[in-house]
Amino acid sequence: MNQSHNNSLDARPISGGVPFPQLISRPYLVQFSNYRANVKIEIDKGEFFIKTAQTLDELDAVFRLRHSVFIEEMLGKKNVFGVDIDRFDRKCDHLMVVEKATGKCLGTYRLISDVYASEFYSATEFHLGKFHELEGVKLEIGRACIDSEYRKSNMMGLLWEGIYAYLGKIGARYIFGCSSVMTQDRTAIASLYQYLNSENHVRNDLGIRPRKKYAIPTLRDDVSAVCVLGADYIDSAARAVLPRLLKDYFKFGAKVCGEPAFDRAFKCADLFTILDLNNLNDNYRKERMR
Repeated sequence: MNQSHNNSLDARPISGGVPFPQLISRPYLVQFSNYRANVKIEIDKGEFFIKTAQTLDELDAVFRLRHSVFIEEMLGKKNVFGVDIDRFDRKCDHLMVVEKATGKCLGTYRLISDVYASEFYSATEFHLGKFHELEGVKLEIGRACIDSEYRKSNMMGLLWEGIYAYLGKIGARYIFGCSSVMTQDRTAIASLYQYLNSENHVRNDLGIRPRKKYAIPTLRDDVSAVCVLGADYIDSAARAVLPRLLKDYFKFGAKVCGEPAFDRAFKCADLFTILDLNNLNDNYRKERMR
């Protein structure tokens, strides 16, 4: 790392115990005192490093970026310490893109593999049906966010390069996770679901469905209502809410499994998305990573 980043409060690898000054100023880091990155990724990309977080400061930078995007920007709120942390963060790897000149975290993904963990975040929102029966290593990717000043750059391409390197190290076959669509509008959600079905982006063979708390009980009636409005209306309404990230997943060859869930806490619809790397659109991967 660059000199300015090494001079931060604790750029040392995490090695059991949080220094007292950090215990006072950042007490939430206590739960990560024995944290270890399961897979070490370090890729030099000119002005940036693509890596898995390995120090307390790097973890803190990830959690602060997530707070900035998910809590402040999306919800208009702020937590006491300005970090976004949940119980899954201790068992996973945190992929990050770091700017060499400043040491700033510009983008991140949370990576949870069944090689190192026995539960996934997605299972809190979805019954996973036959998903666990699929043969091959599975990697859940989530909590994806990019600093607002870098969203028109190729930051997502850098993150995907890191993900691809990670996949190779663990020998994964499947990438999956919850893809968020930032709307609470029932008509928009129904239009998107109908659009995805018509575009052959949905598979229902795994029996994956939202848990009762996250289910949209009116979805079928809502879909019937938007179908009356016609295909042009559905396409327009769906494209208006379809996020770029999900478009990228489809270009890689991903599928949505079952019906969308509704996350009231984050005021969005979540789609269980899975990519079988045996069906990976490799040409698009190479293009996107450029």
